[in-house]
Amino acid sequence: MATMTATPALLAYERLAPVYDDFTDGYDHDSWVGRLEQIARNHGAKGPRVLDVACGTGKSFAPLIERGYDVWACDISPAMVERARRCPGVNADRVVVSDMRDLPKLGAFELVTCLDDAVNYLLSAEELEAAFASVARLLAPDGVYLFDTNTLATYRAGFAEGVVFERPLAGAVWRGETAEPIEPGALCMAVIELDDAHTGAISRHVQRHHPEPVVRQALMSAGLATRAVLGQSTGGVLHADADEEVHTKLVYVAGHRA
Repeated sequence: MATMTATPALLAYERLAPVYDDFTDGYDHDSWVGRLEQIARNHGAKGPRVLDVACGTGKSFAPLIERGYDVWACDISPAMVERARRCPGVNADRVVVSDMRDLPKLGAFELVTCLDDAVNYLLSAEELEAAFASVARLLAPDGVYLFDTNTLATYRAGFAEGVVFERPLAGAVWRGETAEPIEPGALCMAVIELDDAHTGAISRHVQRHHPEPVVRQALMSAGLATRAVLGQSTGGVLHADADEEVHTKLVYVAGHRA
């Protein structure tokens, strides 16, 4: 695997790791991942081997362990991986530090997931294609690749300059920093300011909005095909009629091209 550079995503999550679980305390990962698992099964995911890319502290793969899957996982942040290895039921040796653009040889997986807008930290179409090609090398011939991206609605509501909200449990404040109008393909920024009890650090998040045609083309260039695109609204509710202006995320289902 190539040597990792200090990307904005790596720096952001190294600083956020100590409070990440508190910051996301209100998320119902079990119900959400359960719905996503059913979508994957509907599109042919059958086997027990799952790779969770950009796994964070393990909240995205814990429901899969509970459902009997043989879980492997990776994240670019060593601090996040350290916490993910403590997740009940996981084999700590199967949770590794890795850049999603250059995944290690871990075998073939019937299901690969990449959740919680991790794909938006890829800041160019070339990085997007590299990440998809890396997944394609590990995806079983009949495997399913399931990931999500933030929508324009999410960026306009959470990343625009002047947007502020607090997470008291985590001792953190979220502040949008994107001054320009947020249009398709925009580079968007926000910071999470931690209080002194949590080191007083600033976790800066830089993301790219990826329009659906760009994502579809990157998948195709990587040898994958888009099977479905769903909209997701608050609470992890999924909709067949995906809408960038209405839904908080788009959920993509992909697999190898015929």
